[in-house]
Amino acid sequence: MKPPRHPTGPAAGPAAQAAPRAEADGAAARSEFLDLRGLSPPQPLVTILRRLQSLDDALDLVVCLDRDPVMLYPELAELGREAVPEPGDGVRLRLRRVRSP
Repeated sequence: MKPPRHPTGPAAGPAAQAAPRAEADGAAARSEFLDLRGLSPPQPLVTILRRLQSLDDALDLVVCLDRDPVMLYPELAELGREAVPEPGDGVRLRLRRVRSP
């Protein structure tokens, strides 16, 4: 038997919640979280792209997925974002603005 999903998981629909994150330089950044596990392709990709369109540039989007979103990476590059892997269940990525050198 599978363990119950977190209440913000797919059973409750794609849920977003804001969470702070510490930057390497000590500055605080904010992020939103989407648990997209359990959704069939292309729904995770569509959900991520829609959310990024309305997401404040100062926010990161952290997503949990069942598989590596290979088709997402070119789209992120066009939007000026990058995917940074994070520890967690399944595939967990932080989608953040590409920092200028």
